[in-house]
Amino acid sequence: MTGVGYDPTGLVGRDREFGELATFLDRAATDGATVLLTGEPGVGKTALLDATAELAVAKGTRVVRGSGVEYETDISFAGLHQLVASLPHELGRLPRSMREAIEVALGLGDGPAPRPITVLNAALSLFEEAAKEQPLLLVVDDLHVVDRASRSAVGFVARRLGGRRIGLLGARRAESGEPFRPTGLTEVEVGPLNDADALRLLSRRFPHLPRRVLSTVARDAQGNPLALLEFAGSTSVSGDRNGHGPGWASGPGRDVRALFGARVEQLPQRTRDLLLLAALEGSGDIGVLETAGGPGGLGGLAPAERDHLVMVTDNGRAVCFRHPLVRSAVVDGSTGEQRRSAHRRLADALADRPERRGDHLARATTAPDEAVAAAIETAARISLRRGDADGAVARLRRAAELSPDRADRRRRLSQAAYAAAWVAGYPEVSHEIMREVQGDPAAQPLSAAAAAGYLVLVTDGDADAAHALLMKAIEQAPSGLPHGELEAALFTLTIVSEFSGRQEHWQPLVDVLAALPEASPTAAATLGRIHHDLRSVTDDMLRRLDEEISRLRGQTDADVVVRTALAASYFDRLPGCREAVSRVVRDGGAVGTSMPALVFLALDDLYAGRWQASADAAAELIALCGETGYHLFAQGGHYVAAMAAAQRGDLDTCREHCENLRDWSGPRRLRRLENHAHQALARAALGTADFETAYRHATAICAPGALPFFNHEAVLSAPDLVEAAVHSGRHTEARRHADAMRDAGLGRLSSRLALCVATITAMTSAPESMAERFEEALGLPGIEQWPFEVGRAHLAYGERLRRRGLSRDSRAQLTAARSRFEELGARSWAARAAAELRATGMTRTARGRAGEALTPQELEVARLAATGLSNPQIASRLFLSPRTVSSHLYRVFPKLGITSRGGLRDALEALPPEPPAGP
Repeated sequence: MTGVGYDPTGLVGRDREFGELATFLDRAATDGATVLLTGEPGVGKTALLDATAELAVAKGTRVVRGSGVEYETDISFAGLHQLVASLPHELGRLPRSMREAIEVALGLGDGPAPRPITVLNAALSLFEEAAKEQPLLLVVDDLHVVDRASRSAVGFVARRLGGRRIGLLGARRAESGEPFRPTGLTEVEVGPLNDADALRLLSRRFPHLPRRVLSTVARDAQGNPLALLEFAGSTSVSGDRNGHGPGWASGPGRDVRALFGARVEQLPQRTRDLLLLAALEGSGDIGVLETAGGPGGLGGLAPAERDHLVMVTDNGRAVCFRHPLVRSAVVDGSTGEQRRSAHRRLADALADRPERRGDHLARATTAPDEAVAAAIETAARISLRRGDADGAVARLRRAAELSPDRADRRRRLSQAAYAAAWVAGYPEVSHEIMREVQGDPAAQPLSAAAAAGYLVLVTDGDADAAHALLMKAIEQAPSGLPHGELEAALFTLTIVSEFSGRQEHWQPLVDVLAALPEASPTAAATLGRIHHDLRSVTDDMLRRLDEEISRLRGQTDADVVVRTALAASYFDRLPGCREAVSRVVRDGGAVGTSMPALVFLALDDLYAGRWQASADAAAELIALCGETGYHLFAQGGHYVAAMAAAQRGDLDTCREHCENLRDWSGPRRLRRLENHAHQALARAALGTADFETAYRHATAICAPGALPFFNHEAVLSAPDLVEAAVHSGRHTEARRHADAMRDAGLGRLSSRLALCVATITAMTSAPESMAERFEEALGLPGIEQWPFEVGRAHLAYGERLRRRGLSRDSRAQLTAARSRFEELGARSWAARAAAELRATGMTRTARGRAGEALTPQELEVARLAATGLSNPQIASRLFLSPRTVSSHLYRVFPKLGITSRGGLRDALEALPPEPPAGP
């Protein structure tokens, strides 16, 4: 081959493809490269992989190989296991944390479940270690049947090979229903041979056959190299030299897989038994095969090796099939009992690997067997802890099938349905499983009601149907229920009542909770009590919650992380949960729990003043919910986005998200979501000093002085209500609400709530104690982590000082407020602070066309009037009387050389720029 310097035996008609692969090897050996071969079965992809691997070795490159196995697609990291098994020495040289991550993920060691991103980085480091002494080529055949976790690892590595002496060469069938297209892999399509090349290949391999026979074979094989060789080979063995005979002219001999099957059938029974073990085991692990193969070891594989059906890797650790169709032929040629017997032997050989053992037991067992069902259920629980939600659901369903007791069957199916809905985020799968449960005439378990109620709530937003279903199941549930079933039902009922916010929903839940004992901070009963009334939370419960949060760093159960973060969100403890919640979102396969986890990340960013990050998380959440159909969680994204926009002063964006909230929640009577919209609109109105609008929205959430049950927004929006009431002259209502917040003792729950309660107390206090109260508020410990609330406190303090005529003192507070808001990007709030500063005389006065100077207050009145506000509205914003506003305007018009409000805008724009403000 021109320019290659190497001619692989047996490759005909592949000059273009092999030339590209030779170039790929040169790139990979210096700077890293990837190639993905695609084509139909038997077209020659594996032959090209083999030839490229041989050329790589000739060029001084180390080759490590793996292959997808269709019988192991539901075993996480089964494909990666093959590559890692070939690098034991390099694995031992990795840092301990990386080595342990790979060993735990692959089932080679014990320990806490590693983060998937840690496993992927460790795998990349392992391959880098292997490439230190010589370039490395990773070859992975049949990528279309590689398990999802290993496919992610292959894609992760492929996208990071730049600058590394590592090549990644893969192959997949073009007809695969789920194509593998990781970013960065250059695809090379392998097509059929043309007629001339097909005849040349046949003539080289079968020179004894007549030309007429070879032409007939070439026509029937349609350029597929594997079919060419197997058809012709079958003819040479069992047909006559004229091409007549049963070997290829008719029947199953025309199927290449059947021809491989014929070769397998000629092997000794002992060899076929060992081949079946190797095909079903998947990874080719010599140690497992030796244990499962029984006395005599693997010597029985020799006939298959001589017939070029299998080979043992160079390091002697694995058995590989020469072509994927050989593996298929071995399995197809076995009986059902032979396959079940092989699975049983493999299960015995994998006694120390519960997940893989459970998978083989699942395939080995046909009749109900509680011991087997329990083993598979154990494997499912391990899968959940590792974040393999798909595997957990599949294993729970199989455990249900093998459960002799109907109640156990229903319980396991219900757990699968709940995991599919809550953890995996697959509503269709959960619905399908629920249909199986509902088809059982016996009473339904609580976990079934939890799954059904959860689905109808998060997809349709039907709180009425979900509540009725759950309450009926709880009322009819027998005593002595498994703890997990009651937990799932109570947790779901709490979520239903929370979003409904209606007494007819939360009162029955409260009645159920009254009969339950004190529980952990993240238990369903405790979450229900928190949702019902924050005032019921004791200091001891807060201490225990802090302890739970401190343990999240090593927590791998996504459900536990989300429940802990849910409790923490009510007490401003989300920063302590952030690392664990981020792990759920970014690194796990738990799509269902990723959605509430994204809500918590967005809220944490919102409260901390990271508003762009908050909006980005909200947008990601809305998109994810659109993909999964979990529309309820999308409303959480709209709420956070609306609040971020409100505080930035982006009124159009705020209104758009609030309209989404109202349109979706209104017909469903989901009061909490309606309150979300009111809270965001009130906050937006306050930023523009539209206090009447703010008061209308704030009091739509709750009446002044009221803190209703199951209405967390009544607490969150309390500063909005009080501020709007104060600025609109409703001082009695403002004091009543501030008193209610203070008397409820909510300030003890978090530093943010303490600051809010102290600020509204100061805003409504008597003039003689006002300054002292504000100083106390701004001196509270831990408040710097809540920058927006601190800015509001400075603004309120400065406003009260200015209205008392203490302009010099007010400037310090208003300057602090303006600086804080400018840092946050809170444009409307910064403008409010700036307006107050100008009203103190902090800026130079401007001269109008008539040459007379405008006073600071005249300038501010003129600017507000230019926006179209009436005199009463201007008076409300500036804490003046309408008569005073009228007097200011009376003096402003001649100074600006105009005679009416219509000329204000142009006159003000014509004023010279204001110099920088100074003290």
